[in-house]
Amino acid sequence: MIEVSAVFKKLSGTEVLRGVSLSLERGRFLALIGPSGSGKSVLLKHLAGLIRPDRGHVLIDGVDVGATRGRDLEQLRRRFGFLFQNGALFDSLTSYDNIAFPLREKTDLEEDEIREKVSFVLEEVGLAGTEDKYPSELSGGMVKRTALARALVMDPEIIFFDEPTTGLDPIIAKSMLDLFDACHHRLNLTGVIVSHNVPDIFRIVNRVAMLHDGKAICAEVRDGAIQSDDPVLRQFTEGTQEGPVTYK
Repeated sequence: MIEVSAVFKKLSGTEVLRGVSLSLERGRFLALIGPSGSGKSVLLKHLAGLIRPDRGHVLIDGVDVGATRGRDLEQLRRRFGFLFQNGALFDSLTSYDNIAFPLREKTDLEEDEIREKVSFVLEEVGLAGTEDKYPSELSGGMVKRTALARALVMDPEIIFFDEPTTGLDPIIAKSMLDLFDACHHRLNLTGVIVSHNVPDIFRIVNRVAMLHDGKAICAEVRDGAIQSDDPVLRQFTEGTQEGPVTYK
């Protein structure tokens, strides 16, 4: 479903991605890991069509995202949901209006239909009854759940998560991962999740890709463990000082 082929990207004179290649089948979840500044969020934005590669291709069901423009790109993006690191809710809107926003902007649904969909996704994320609350009245975990509801309300096939557990305590972070896992299986989503939450993230994904030196080291994940002997990937996930990777 997702195919990244030899993607290069230079930002502010620095070559961030240097030939990244990876693939992900429909209905599977991929964890995108690596040190800070390794290009994880940059690659995620390529997948979502927010950035175009300097070279290489990002294909969604054979459609070249970087070469798609205008209405065709808008139609493609309707298949995506995106959960931003800080939730990116509108402070001046209630939870209901935050979640309803993309439906009002991108569909012709009547308000009663919108209300039905908003109520459904709030129930999905365990926030029924919070429709009238503003972001300032929500806890950090509730903000992330509301943002997830907004990402799900357009019935996406693919969902992208950018550091969704950042700023949450360990208990809430684990509950969020459990929620992502439940939504993945219940809705048959394909997902890519950028995370530093190692090793907990491995409980809910099928594959992992670590960005290192601008390229991706990929491996399968089974029963919460990475199936790889790659020394770079092993060192990073085990958090050991000794190995091929050195940090300043």
